Amino acid sequence: MAAAARFPVAPLVIGALVLAAALPLVSSNYVIDVGLTVVTYAILALGLNIVVGYAGLLDLGYAAFFAIGAYTTALLETLLHLNFWETIPFSMLLAGVSGVIIGFPTLRLRSDYLAIVTLGFGEIVRIIATNLDITGGPNGLYGINPARLFGHDITSPKAVYELGIAFLVVVLVFVIRLGRSRLGRAWTSLREDESAAEAVGVPTLRVKMLAYVMGAVIGGLGGSLFAARFGAIDPTSFTYAQSVTILIIVVLGGRGSLPGVILGAIIVAGLPEALRFIHLWREFAFAIALILLMLVRPQGLWPARLRHIAAPSATAAHAVPEAEPSALVADEAGDVPAPHRGTLLEVRGISRIFGGLRAVSDVSFSVRQGEILSIIGPNGAGKTTVFNCLTGVLQPNEGSILWGGASLVGLAPHRVVALGLARTFQGIRLFDDMTVFENALVGMDHRYRVPLVTEMLALSGARREAGRHYAACRNWLEFVGLADQAGMRAGDLPYGDQRRLEIARALAGQPRLLLLDEPAAGMNPTEKQSLMGLIRRIRDLGTTVLLIEHDMLLVMGVSDRIIVMDRGGVIAEGRPAEIQANPRVIAAYLGTEEDDEDVGALGAVA
Repeated sequence: MAAAARFPVAPLVIGALVLAAALPLVSSNYVIDVGLTVVTYAILALGLNIVVGYAGLLDLGYAAFFAIGAYTTALLETLLHLNFWETIPFSMLLAGVSGVIIGFPTLRLRSDYLAIVTLGFGEIVRIIATNLDITGGPNGLYGINPARLFGHDITSPKAVYELGIAFLVVVLVFVIRLGRSRLGRAWTSLREDESAAEAVGVPTLRVKMLAYVMGAVIGGLGGSLFAARFGAIDPTSFTYAQSVTILIIVVLGGRGSLPGVILGAIIVAGLPEALRFIHLWREFAFAIALILLMLVRPQGLWPARLRHIAAPSATAAHAVPEAEPSALVADEAGDVPAPHRGTLLEVRGISRIFGGLRAVSDVSFSVRQGEILSIIGPNGAGKTTVFNCLTGVLQPNEGSILWGGASLVGLAPHRVVALGLARTFQGIRLFDDMTVFENALVGMDHRYRVPLVTEMLALSGARREAGRHYAACRNWLEFVGLADQAGMRAGDLPYGDQRRLEIARALAGQPRLLLLDEPAAGMNPTEKQSLMGLIRRIRDLGTTVLLIEHDMLLVMGVSDRIIVMDRGGVIAEGRPAEIQANPRVIAAYLGTEEDDEDVGALGAVA
């Protein structure tokens, strides 16, 4: 991590806010006016930081929400004669609704496409404001009343500045609480790997929508403050350049870093004023300085650091009855409808076609509760495609997939996870910039029942639920042997430990069926032996295991049944001894003379 991250952030932020609040006592009106501009940009950047920094979505039209908030306050004051405080809820609400309207159809897009759409949205809002009579057209709106508090107008630069500081503190506390909530973890996982986040239970579309709406609400609040500050607004204040300026603050300070956002606002909004003595050259000097800073420090001036959640100690974890892995899995197994206790999952004739390629063809099998079932086959046999169809990543073109008698076809991956199926990936897909403990917590996202508002207010119900989940995650990390690495960055773990963490993350969701996609890939013999023991212990807890693997010693050593695939279809099914002796399997998968090592492995197991 960067050097800045070694310093305690909270005291520095609090100290900066105290100094900022004291600025009117020692400064001229001009300096106070610049300070208020910095405060306004900081509020807007905190909102955009949710979208860009936390959730990793590129928004080039954020000034649209700024404009919506400002025009809402202006219109409600000039037409309906509401006071400033009465307009704020409407500004935030309308900005939030606008976020839903633009977000719902566009947030399925990614990267450049999303950026283009948001850019267009920002320009549409500005053009509408320029052309409507009710908004004053290009001349804007005037006569906006200032805020009043206890019968006094807030008009002096010092008073308006203190109001801005109060708004900044409220927004900062709100954003801090969001970042530390389960929603904040979901946003971070989304930024790290959207597909993996969805596959472990995060409802990515809903989470992206919430990021967009939360950012829009803060933008609307900033617009209300802007309108009350100047008493007049016009479309030139809400251009594309304004959106870019706010984005520069976020990127320059460090995406996802709250101190970085404050620092970025000071530099971007304040430094040009400090360079006024060089007149026409100040913009050029400022641009050069920004380029140099980004070259030297591309991660931002104050990069976001790992959030160390206070994981309970081993003793504390075991003190929570629900946190024991065996008890948790037993409870989940008890939820399976009685008629289906024998068969958990039934696959009937599924096929998956990519263009003209039939990757999976008429595959049928069942998974029985409490067994370890392995799927083997050569590369390209369709094994992972079957996994993707089972978990909702892909939808089969034909056939049915039944879980407890109900169809899984058509369900999104996060809904499949919520029903009790969890998976790992052929290539490790952890959230590298999150801690080991946070990775496991993300796997429990779908198990939270307390409303987000309750969690953000830190009410007793939310604290109790968080305590249970923290204890459960601690126990799952102990179960796979990673409890001592709970505070480490996941990307810094050795390869074998990363594999085990991926399994712990899947287990944290307390699945009834665990799908492991080549978990031994890249492991050394010692790690493979340890993995064999771990898979058996998972089964002993009551969790059924469906395994894809190429290592024959591991497959034959742990499997109760084996399914063999070749060219998209099932060519054999049976117990390990039956598969070992099947000539078709040997010819299609193991080979004869060319694959002596695998044949030898089968013989050794036999």
